[in-house]
Amino acid sequence: MSKIEKALEKAKKKRDENRQETRLKVASEAAAAGENAPLYTQTKSVSLKDSHLEKYRIITHSGDSGIINSYNLLRTQVLQRSRDKGYNTIMVTSVVEGEGKTITAINLAVSIAKEIQHTVLLVETDLRNPKIQHYLGCSATKGLSDYILDKVPLSELLINPGLGKMIVLLAGKPLSGPTEILDSPMIKKLVQEMKARYPDRYVIFDCPPLLTMPDSIVFSSYVDGIIIVVEAGKA
Repeated sequence: MSKIEKALEKAKKKRDENRQETRLKVASEAAAAGENAPLYTQTKSVSLKDSHLEKYRIITHSGDSGIINSYNLLRTQVLQRSRDKGYNTIMVTSVVEGEGKTITAINLAVSIAKEIQHTVLLVETDLRNPKIQHYLGCSATKGLSDYILDKVPLSELLINPGLGKMIVLLAGKPLSGPTEILDSPMIKKLVQEMKARYPDRYVIFDCPPLLTMPDSIVFSSYVDGIIIVVEAGKA
Protein backbone atom coordinates (compact mmCIF):
# COMPACT_ATOMS: atom_id res chain seq x y z
CA MET A 1 0.00 0.00 0.00
CA SER A 2 1.43 3.39 -1.03
CA LYS A 3 1.86 6.35 1.29
CA ILE A 4 -1.11 8.07 -0.36
CA GLU A 5 -3.32 5.00 0.14
CA LYS A 6 -2.29 4.71 3.78
CA ALA A 7 -2.97 8.40 4.38
CA LEU A 8 -6.36 8.21 2.66
CA GLU A 9 -7.29 5.08 4.62
CA LYS A 10 -6.45 6.87 7.86
CA ALA A 11 -8.49 9.86 6.72
CA LYS A 12 -11.39 7.52 5.86
CA LYS A 13 -11.55 6.25 9.44
CA LYS A 14 -11.62 9.81 10.70
CA ARG A 15 -14.19 10.68 8.04
CA ASP A 16 -16.51 7.91 9.27
CA GLU A 17 -16.31 9.37 12.77
CA ASN A 18 -17.01 12.87 11.47
CA ARG A 19 -19.91 11.61 9.36
CA GLN A 20 -21.86 10.36 12.39
CA GLU A 21 -21.28 13.68 14.12
CA THR A 22 -22.39 15.55 11.00
CA ARG A 23 -25.56 13.45 10.59
CA LEU A 24 -26.74 14.55 14.02
CA LYS A 25 -25.91 18.14 13.18
CA VAL A 26 -27.65 17.92 9.80
CA ALA A 27 -30.85 16.58 11.35
CA SER A 28 -30.90 19.33 13.94
CA GLU A 29 -30.11 22.17 11.55
CA ALA A 30 -32.40 20.94 8.79
CA ALA A 31 -35.31 20.98 11.19
CA ALA A 32 -34.44 24.51 12.23
CA ALA A 33 -33.87 25.76 8.68
CA GLY A 34 -37.07 24.36 7.19
CA GLU A 35 -37.34 24.23 3.41
CA ASN A 36 -35.68 27.56 2.62
CA ALA A 37 -33.93 27.60 -0.77
CA PRO A 38 -30.68 29.41 -1.59
CA LEU A 39 -31.36 33.01 -2.61
CA TYR A 40 -29.39 33.13 -5.86
CA THR A 41 -30.85 36.51 -6.79
CA GLN A 42 -29.34 38.01 -3.64
CA THR A 43 -25.86 36.61 -4.31
CA LYS A 44 -23.39 38.82 -6.17
CA SER A 45 -23.61 38.06 -9.88
CA VAL A 46 -20.54 38.00 -12.11
CA SER A 47 -20.54 38.04 -15.90
CA LEU A 48 -18.65 35.32 -17.74
CA LYS A 49 -17.76 35.15 -21.43
CA ASP A 50 -18.66 32.00 -23.33
CA SER A 51 -15.52 32.36 -25.46
CA HIS A 52 -13.35 32.33 -22.32
CA LEU A 53 -15.17 29.32 -20.85
CA GLU A 54 -14.84 27.37 -24.09
CA LYS A 55 -11.13 28.22 -24.30
CA TYR A 56 -10.57 26.50 -20.95
CA ARG A 57 -13.00 23.65 -21.69
CA ILE A 58 -15.61 24.75 -19.17
CA ILE A 59 -18.93 23.28 -20.27
CA THR A 60 -21.69 25.60 -21.45
CA HIS A 61 -25.00 25.02 -23.22
CA SER A 62 -23.29 25.60 -26.57
CA GLY A 63 -20.06 23.76 -25.80
CA ASP A 64 -18.54 20.53 -27.12
CA SER A 65 -21.20 17.82 -26.80
CA GLY A 66 -18.55 15.14 -26.22
CA ILE A 67 -17.14 16.98 -23.20
CA ILE A 68 -20.63 17.72 -21.89
CA ASN A 69 -21.62 14.05 -22.16
CA SER A 70 -18.45 12.95 -20.35
CA TYR A 71 -19.16 15.20 -17.38
CA ASN A 72 -22.85 14.29 -17.39
CA LEU A 73 -21.75 10.65 -17.08
CA LEU A 74 -19.51 11.54 -14.14
CA ARG A 75 -22.41 13.47 -12.60
CA THR A 76 -24.70 10.46 -12.94
CA GLN A 77 -22.15 8.17 -11.29
CA VAL A 78 -21.65 10.60 -8.40
CA LEU A 79 -25.38 11.08 -7.84
CA GLN A 80 -26.10 7.35 -7.97
CA ARG A 81 -23.42 6.55 -5.41
CA SER A 82 -24.23 9.39 -3.05
CA ARG A 83 -27.96 10.12 -3.20
CA ASP A 84 -29.33 7.21 -1.17
CA LYS A 85 -26.64 7.57 1.48
CA GLY A 86 -27.20 11.28 2.01
CA TYR A 87 -23.66 12.10 0.89
CA ASN A 88 -23.37 15.60 -0.56
CA THR A 89 -19.82 16.80 0.10
CA ILE A 90 -17.28 15.78 -2.55
CA MET A 91 -13.64 16.81 -2.84
CA VAL A 92 -11.84 16.74 -6.18
CA THR A 93 -8.08 16.34 -6.18
CA SER A 94 -5.25 14.86 -8.26
CA VAL A 95 -1.93 13.17 -7.62
CA VAL A 96 0.20 16.00 -9.03
CA GLU A 97 -0.30 19.39 -10.67
CA GLY A 98 -1.61 19.68 -14.20
CA GLU A 99 -3.94 16.68 -14.30
CA GLY A 100 -7.15 18.70 -14.66
CA LYS A 101 -8.63 18.53 -11.17
CA THR A 102 -9.84 22.16 -11.12
CA ILE A 103 -11.54 21.94 -14.52
CA THR A 104 -13.10 18.65 -13.41
CA ALA A 105 -14.40 20.24 -10.20
CA ILE A 106 -15.90 23.17 -12.11
CA ASN A 107 -17.49 21.02 -14.81
CA LEU A 108 -18.88 18.49 -12.34
CA ALA A 109 -20.43 21.36 -10.38
CA VAL A 110 -21.93 22.88 -13.55
CA SER A 111 -23.31 19.51 -14.63
CA ILE A 112 -24.97 18.86 -11.26
CA ALA A 113 -26.32 22.42 -11.22
CA LYS A 114 -28.30 21.62 -14.38
CA GLU A 115 -30.24 18.94 -12.49
CA ILE A 116 -33.74 20.02 -11.51
CA GLN A 117 -33.47 18.52 -8.02
CA HIS A 118 -30.07 19.89 -7.01
CA THR A 119 -28.17 23.07 -6.32
CA VAL A 120 -24.39 23.30 -6.06
CA LEU A 121 -21.83 25.19 -4.02
CA LEU A 122 -18.35 25.07 -5.56
CA VAL A 123 -15.69 25.83 -2.95
CA GLU A 124 -12.05 26.47 -3.80
CA THR A 125 -9.93 24.96 -1.05
CA ASP A 126 -6.67 24.99 -3.00
CA LEU A 127 -5.49 27.94 -0.94
CA ARG A 128 -1.87 27.78 -2.15
CA ASN A 129 -2.50 27.85 -5.89
CA PRO A 130 -6.10 28.87 -6.67
CA LYS A 131 -7.18 28.70 -10.32
CA ILE A 132 -10.98 28.80 -10.47
CA GLN A 133 -11.06 32.56 -10.96
CA HIS A 134 -8.66 32.18 -13.90
CA TYR A 135 -10.65 29.41 -15.56
CA LEU A 136 -13.97 31.21 -15.13
CA GLY A 137 -12.54 34.57 -16.15
CA CYS A 138 -14.39 36.43 -13.41
CA SER A 139 -13.36 39.66 -11.73
CA ALA A 140 -14.06 38.63 -8.12
CA THR A 141 -10.94 38.41 -5.95
CA LYS A 142 -12.10 37.70 -2.39
CA GLY A 143 -12.96 34.29 -1.02
CA LEU A 144 -12.31 31.65 1.62
CA SER A 145 -9.02 33.13 2.85
CA ASP A 146 -10.82 36.41 3.57
CA TYR A 147 -13.38 34.50 5.65
CA ILE A 148 -10.58 32.73 7.53
CA LEU A 149 -8.23 35.66 8.14
CA ASP A 150 -10.49 38.71 8.16
CA LYS A 151 -13.80 37.15 9.27
CA VAL A 152 -15.60 38.50 6.19
CA PRO A 153 -19.14 37.00 6.18
CA LEU A 154 -19.62 34.24 3.61
CA SER A 155 -22.67 36.07 2.27
CA GLU A 156 -20.32 38.80 1.03
CA LEU A 157 -17.95 36.32 -0.62
CA LEU A 158 -20.28 34.02 -2.54
CA ILE A 159 -20.72 34.72 -6.25
CA ASN A 160 -23.29 33.61 -8.81
CA PRO A 161 -21.57 32.98 -12.17
CA GLY A 162 -24.81 32.37 -14.03
CA LEU A 163 -24.09 28.68 -14.66
CA GLY A 164 -27.34 27.05 -13.59
CA LYS A 165 -28.10 26.71 -9.90
CA MET A 166 -24.47 27.06 -8.85
CA ILE A 167 -22.81 29.40 -6.37
CA VAL A 168 -19.03 29.72 -6.05
CA LEU A 169 -16.76 30.49 -3.10
CA LEU A 170 -13.32 31.34 -4.47
CA ALA A 171 -10.12 30.83 -2.49
CA GLY A 172 -9.31 34.53 -2.25
CA LYS A 173 -5.72 35.61 -1.80
CA PRO A 174 -3.26 32.67 -1.78
CA LEU A 175 -1.90 31.45 1.56
CA SER A 176 1.62 30.09 1.98
CA GLY A 177 0.91 27.67 4.85
CA PRO A 178 -2.75 26.65 5.00
CA THR A 179 -2.36 23.08 6.32
CA GLU A 180 -2.86 24.06 9.95
CA ILE A 181 -5.84 26.23 8.99
CA LEU A 182 -7.49 23.38 7.08
CA ASP A 183 -6.88 21.12 10.08
CA SER A 184 -8.66 23.52 12.44
CA PRO A 185 -12.06 23.12 14.16
CA MET A 186 -13.19 26.26 12.32
CA ILE A 187 -12.87 24.62 8.90
CA LYS A 188 -14.41 21.36 10.10
CA LYS A 189 -17.40 23.32 11.42
CA LEU A 190 -17.65 25.31 8.18
CA VAL A 191 -17.83 22.12 6.09
CA GLN A 192 -20.47 20.69 8.42
CA GLU A 193 -22.53 23.85 8.07
CA MET A 194 -22.20 23.77 4.28
CA LYS A 195 -23.40 20.17 4.30
CA ALA A 196 -26.33 20.84 6.60
CA ARG A 197 -27.65 24.12 5.23
CA TYR A 198 -29.65 22.77 2.27
CA PRO A 199 -30.45 19.05 1.90
CA ASP A 200 -30.67 19.24 -1.91
CA ARG A 201 -27.29 20.93 -2.35
CA TYR A 202 -24.03 19.29 -3.36
CA VAL A 203 -20.83 20.92 -2.16
CA ILE A 204 -17.85 20.37 -4.46
CA PHE A 205 -14.40 21.22 -3.07
CA ASP A 206 -11.48 21.87 -5.42
CA CYS A 207 -8.50 20.67 -3.36
CA PRO A 208 -4.71 20.68 -3.90
CA PRO A 209 -2.84 17.71 -5.43
CA LEU A 210 -2.08 14.89 -3.00
CA LEU A 211 1.69 14.74 -3.51
CA THR A 212 2.47 18.45 -3.13
CA MET A 213 1.38 19.16 0.44
CA PRO A 214 -0.69 17.41 3.16
CA ASP A 215 -3.60 19.84 2.72
CA SER A 216 -5.89 17.41 0.87
CA ILE A 217 -5.16 14.50 3.19
CA VAL A 218 -6.15 16.69 6.13
CA PHE A 219 -9.27 17.99 4.40
CA SER A 220 -10.41 14.57 3.18
CA SER A 221 -11.63 13.60 6.65
CA TYR A 222 -14.39 16.23 6.43
CA VAL A 223 -16.08 15.11 3.20
CA ASP A 224 -18.29 12.23 2.12
CA GLY A 225 -16.42 11.31 -1.05
CA ILE A 226 -13.21 11.87 -2.99
CA ILE A 227 -12.61 12.07 -6.74
CA ILE A 228 -8.96 11.70 -7.77
CA VAL A 229 -8.24 12.99 -11.28
CA VAL A 230 -5.41 11.24 -13.14
CA GLU A 231 -4.04 12.33 -16.52
CA ALA A 232 -4.93 9.91 -19.31
CA GLY A 233 -2.24 7.31 -19.91
CA LYS A 234 -0.62 7.72 -16.49
CA ALA A 235 -2.78 5.42 -14.38
